Amino acid sequence: MDADVLPEALKAIMTRHGWSQVELAAELGVSQSWVSQTSRGVKDSGIAKVQRLLERVGWEVHITPKTENDAVKRRQFVSAVGSIAFVPSPKIAPYQDPEYVRTLAGRLAQDRYEQGGIPVASTALRHLKKVGFVISGKDRKLQSAASDLACEAARIFYDARRYEVAERAGSFAFELARRSGDFNGQAAACSALSRISIDRGQGDRGIMYARQGLALPDLSPSQRAWLKLRMARSLALVGGQERAARHRLAELGDTEGLSPYEKADMKGNVGVALAGMRAYPDAHTAIAEAVALSGQCSALLLVAYKAWQVESALAASEPQMAAEHMAALARIAPLVSSARVNAHITGILGMSARWSDVPELRQACEHLRSVQPD
Repeated sequence: MDADVLPEALKAIMTRHGWSQVELAAELGVSQSWVSQTSRGVKDSGIAKVQRLLERVGWEVHITPKTENDAVKRRQFVSAVGSIAFVPSPKIAPYQDPEYVRTLAGRLAQDRYEQGGIPVASTALRHLKKVGFVISGKDRKLQSAASDLACEAARIFYDARRYEVAERAGSFAFELARRSGDFNGQAAACSALSRISIDRGQGDRGIMYARQGLALPDLSPSQRAWLKLRMARSLALVGGQERAARHRLAELGDTEGLSPYEKADMKGNVGVALAGMRAYPDAHTAIAEAVALSGQCSALLLVAYKAWQVESALAASEPQMAAEHMAALARIAPLVSSARVNAHITGILGMSARWSDVPELRQACEHLRSVQPD
C-alpha cells in the first residue's frame, strides 16, 4: 500500500491495522493531538522525524522524482523537485506479499496501455515466473493477487502476439483464481482467454471461454458486461450468428465503475463487433468515441482504435474517410510498440490496394508505410 503524503500514510496505517488515533499515537510514541493534526494536514514534521516514527509501525519513506505534471498539493512537506511515497517495510519476500503483487499487476497494465505489449513482455514473463510457486500454496489472498498479475501478463503477451504464452498465462490466472475462490478473477481470466481467441479468429473458442465466465456466480456488473461483449465478438466470427451477436451487444447493461481505459476499450470493442456485422454507421460512431476516450488515457488504445477507424472505413468502401484517418494513424503509430497493431497496419495497407487510384489514400498509405517497423 502506497501513500503520497503523510496524512494519507497515517490514515492508511490506521485502516490497515484497525487502529484509532489514540492507538496509533501510542504505537508511534506521540500525542493523539499530533496524530489528529498531522492526519488532517494541519501539522508538518521533518523527514527525519517522520522516518523514525514510521519505522515503529513497519513503514518507511521513499523519495522519488517528481513528474512534470504533478501538482504541488497544499500542505505537502515536499520540495518542488521531489515527492515522498510511504510504503510498508518488507517483513516478507516481495512476491509473497499480495499487495505488492497487485501493485506489480497494476504497473504492468499501465505500461501496456502507455507503450504496447512488446517492450513490457519480458518484464511480465519475469514477474510471472516469480509467482509460479503460489499455485501450490494455501494463501488465498496471494493466489488471487497472482491471478491478477497472470491475467495482465496474458493481455501483454496477446498484444505482443505471443499467443501460446498468452494462453498459458490466462489458464494459469484462471487456476489461481479458482483455487483462491475468486469468481471475478476467474471471469477476468475467461475474458482474457476469449479475447485471445477472438484475435486469432477462433470464434468457437472465444464463445467457450465467454460462456464459461458467464456461468460463474457473484460477478460484478462490469465483469459480466465484458464477458457478454466477448461473446458478441466471438459470435460475430461465426457464420449465421449475427442476430445472436447483436442480442449480446444490446444486453451489455450497466458499465459503471469502469476505469477510463476500460470505458475506451469497451466502446471500441462494441464498434469493432458492429463493423464485423457490417453495421458501419453505428460502428463508425462507436469507434470514434473510443478514439476520443483513448486520447485521454492510453496511447495503445488510441493507436489501436484509430487503426480500426481506418479498417472500418475501408470495409464500408469509404476511401476518403479512410485516407483522413490513415494520415492521423501514421503520426501516432510510432508512439507504441505492439505486434498486434503492426499486423493490423499491414492488413490495412493490403486492403487499401484496390483504391490506389485515389490520390489522398495513396499518399496516406505512403506515410503509413514510412513509419512501419523495419
